[in-house]
Order: sequence, then C-alpha cells, then structure tokens
Amino acid sequence: MNEQARREFVELAAREPVPLARAALVIAKEEYPDLAVDQYLERMSELAREAARWIASAANTVEQVQGLSRFLFEHHRFAGNQTSYGDPRNSFLNEVLERKLGIPITLSVVYMEVGRRAGLKLDGVSFPGHFLVKATDERGELIIDPFNQGAILNLEQLRARLNQVYGQPVELHPAMLRAAPSRQILSRMLRNLKNIYVAASDWTRAMAALDRILILEPRSLEDLLERAKLYETLECFQAALDDLQSFLSMAPDHPVADAAREGVMRLAKQVSRIS
Repeated sequence: MNEQARREFVELAAREPVPLARAALVIAKEEYPDLAVDQYLERMSELAREAARWIASAANTVEQVQGLSRFLFEHHRFAGNQTSYGDPRNSFLNEVLERKLGIPITLSVVYMEVGRRAGLKLDGVSFPGHFLVKATDERGELIIDPFNQGAILNLEQLRARLNQVYGQPVELHPAMLRAAPSRQILSRMLRNLKNIYVAASDWTRAMAALDRILILEPRSLEDLLERAKLYETLECFQAALDDLQSFLSMAPDHPVADAAREGVMRLAKQVSRIS
C-alpha cells in the first residue's frame, strides 16, 4: 500500500463534498506512486479552456453539450474501451487522460470535470449497469452517455437500457436519474476496480479497494461483510472478526445477522488458537 496516497485519500474523504477529480487521481496514486496529481488536474483545466471556445457560440444547453461532446470525442478522440472493458487502466483517471480510453464512469468524470470548468452544470447519474451524466438548466435535464460519444438519451432509450440490464421490463424511477454525489461516484469507481481484482484473484488489490470504499462509506454493510469474508480467506482472522462485530453492532436484526454471529464464534476460535 502507498501510505502517502492512502493518507491523502483519508483526508479527502473527510471533506464534503469530496473533491471528485482529485480523489479519483489519488485512488490511482496507490497504483502509480509517482503520479503528479496537480499536473493532471491542470490538464483537465487546459481541456476546459479549449472546450470553452467550442461552446462559446452555443445558443442553449443542448448545443453546449453537443459542442463539448464533439470536442472530447471527435477532436480529442476520447472513447469507450469496447475491446478491453475489464482492463483496470480504464478505471484510473490518469490512464484515461493519457490513453483517452475508459469505461462509462471514468469517461463521465472527464466529461463532468471538463464541462464544469467550461461553465456547464453537469452531474453524474449512477444509472443501473451504466454510469451517465446529466446537464441541467431552467428547462429541464439532458441525459448524456459519454461512453457512447456523448449521445443524448431520451426516456425510451433509458427504459430499453434498464430492461436490458435486468433482463425484464423494469419501471424507470426518477431516483435512477438523481444526481450522484462525488462520494457515491468514487465508491462506484472503487467497486469496479474491486470486481476486476476479485475476478483475477488479486486479493491484495481487492482488499485495498474495499478499504477505500469503507473509508468513503464506513456504514456500508455489504462492503463490510465482503471485507470480513476476504480477511478470512486471507487468514486474517482478527480483522475478519472485527468487521463482523462491527456489522452486528450496526445491524443486529439484519437478515444475515445470524450467519454473522456464527462467523463471530468461528473466528473467535481461530483467533484463540493462534494466540
């Protein structure tokens, strides 16, 4: 673990709102210890200054969004990585800025951070299965897909995507299009990384991702249980026991509380044997 990067992340996570671009780069800094965070932040500011010229003559928000999309996806050739979607580099903001390839959430972060600096009101949308962006003005909202060249999506297209994710007709609730706070966006980025590392049996990096999710969301029961399980897999029995006890203190009546109590007894025996 890069201890300096982790300390920086803890400090950023204590702020509200969490500074999105800086925190995303500090996530990457654990993988790239020499990463110069401020240089990448300045690169996004440079992109924004250039983008501002592309949207200066726009008559409305639709034209501004279209201008920003042309700037990023045609002029600078940012694109969704369709062929190597599971490459962890797609989840690190520095790599996305360098390679101009990413997944929906990291391309959305680039889109938002450049667009906001250029004067647009943009928010992330934690849509099921596919992160999106929305632009808001006095007339309403536009839903944008940075993974697909900044396409503007209508309600029918959103419903079709939702049905595809769930494999059956699902009602599109307004909450699905709610603006996602930066804390939630960063947690989703880390969960993507965690899933990649779990699939590769890279337990050390998976644990590092879970640790940072729980720094952002210390009361996330699902992640606390998952970390306890991973600790036990790694034979870190005391740490697993601590997580299960924390889980039970927060959710004594949870549907899996009985299984967690059994886990506490099992792990307590393991700890006593070692000690």
